[in-house]
Amino acid sequence: MLKRKVPASQPQLQLFCGPSPAIPVGADSYAGKESVQLTRRPRARSLWLCISFPELCLDAVGSPRKAPAAVLADEKGGAMIYACNTKAGHAGVSPGMPLNAALALCPNLDIRQRQEGAEKALLHARANWALAYTPLVSIEPEGALLLELSGSLRLFGGFEVLRRRLAEELNGSSGCAALASAPFARAALWLARANKDLHCNEPSELIGVFAGLPLVCLGWPLKLQQQLLRMGVQTVGDCLRLPREGLARRIGPSYLHELDQALGRRPEILVQHRPRQVFADSLELGYETFIVAEIAGALRELVGALSVVLTQNQVSAQCLRIQLQHLNEPSTSLEVRLREPCASANHFIELLDLQLESQSLIAPVSGVSLSATLIPDFLPSSGDLLRGETAVAEGVSHDASEAFLTRFIDRLRARVGAQSVHGLNLVAEHRPEYAWEATEPCAQAGVMDVPGGLIGRLRPLWLLWQPERLRSRDGIPVYGGELLFLSDAERIESGWWDGRDIRRDYYAVVDRSGRRFWVYRDCHSDGWFLHGFFG
Repeated sequence: MLKRKVPASQPQLQLFCGPSPAIPVGADSYAGKESVQLTRRPRARSLWLCISFPELCLDAVGSPRKAPAAVLADEKGGAMIYACNTKAGHAGVSPGMPLNAALALCPNLDIRQRQEGAEKALLHARANWALAYTPLVSIEPEGALLLELSGSLRLFGGFEVLRRRLAEELNGSSGCAALASAPFARAALWLARANKDLHCNEPSELIGVFAGLPLVCLGWPLKLQQQLLRMGVQTVGDCLRLPREGLARRIGPSYLHELDQALGRRPEILVQHRPRQVFADSLELGYETFIVAEIAGALRELVGALSVVLTQNQVSAQCLRIQLQHLNEPSTSLEVRLREPCASANHFIELLDLQLESQSLIAPVSGVSLSATLIPDFLPSSGDLLRGETAVAEGVSHDASEAFLTRFIDRLRARVGAQSVHGLNLVAEHRPEYAWEATEPCAQAGVMDVPGGLIGRLRPLWLLWQPERLRSRDGIPVYGGELLFLSDAERIESGWWDGRDIRRDYYAVVDRSGRRFWVYRDCHSDGWFLHGFFG
């Protein structure tokens, strides 16, 4: 069972849905000769599709689709039916009904407790899915998604083709979903709540469509709907025919503003959904195993889920954190850190396999988890168009060689450890052991001022981590035999200010086989030491 994490909050985006000026609350009515300004037809700038999930709470708890099912919510009077599917509805079960009454009508009713956290997670997961079709997605907390599609129509072949594609995917995965479209977000939301697959993409036709829309589609409080019903108002069209001043006085100006937003006469502020910045999935194996191939198979499944998120959201990952879970032992932690952000599932799997080959398990593995921080601003290189012919002539492009080197470093780090693979950079320091620092492999070296005395000096490529003390014979160092001096003494005297004072005379020497070394005489102890090898 995969468990996903979602962010707790999202940024706000103000979306202006119509060009018409603001409408005063005290205007006479929505329709009529006295409201010439109000009947001006707004020009649509957007196309909103609303996807409503009337059985979201049922899907969140895994209720069966082919049997009567209901979700319970704890009320002051006890357990009440919060929602039910159509099969339970045909048996007489309805929201707000006591549990005992529902069981009396439908003894085989599948009953589960409502889980609001699971509903929120499922809705966010479906919002991430919708980002594959448009970057403008807003979540309606009551169980709906709002998608702005005007910028995606040409890419997907028009509205009808895109609508059918969305409907087919939803029918295969989400079960019950209602789609509706309108030029304005709130209008699309109201139409979707009618569960009639309504599509009204012309602003001038909205009032006519609203004429038969029941009040329940507004999502207003039940007490307010009952008040309107007692006034003889049964549809949204009835609300639009009432005088604005009287309607505002009875129900409040905020609900009047919602009517204006649905008709595109006022701007609406929506919350734009952003993909989560952290990916986290886990998988229970259902058994314990030491077999690396079985553990790798479970990790491949998690990497596949990560790859889908990366592709849909056009993001990358640079560090994968893996937890191998054991029943009676602490989890084993692994980390795969890439040199550059990447979105290739094959590269991730290759590095994970290398990590597992060199990992010794302390106990059988019963589950695995994978987490990664997503990097939204990374765009992979697409190559150089102007250098294409040269690259073909040379057989390999600069971008291809850079990618090969990057992946080679990633594989090397996965096999021997990230701490064992690094680059070198010069440091402005006379003391040889402090004249370098470890850097990222193949990173651009920093520009440093090398002391003038070192310019032109011969230095060995390989320095020993700790200088090795040498024997001496008649004041001459010996290393497997007598050594012949190739250079005069180079005095290095430094470090009195930081407590690491040195005073040495360095020489380039050679042995009888032609190997060259870098040795020095410590002026404090008068001893000889081997410090480096020339290539």
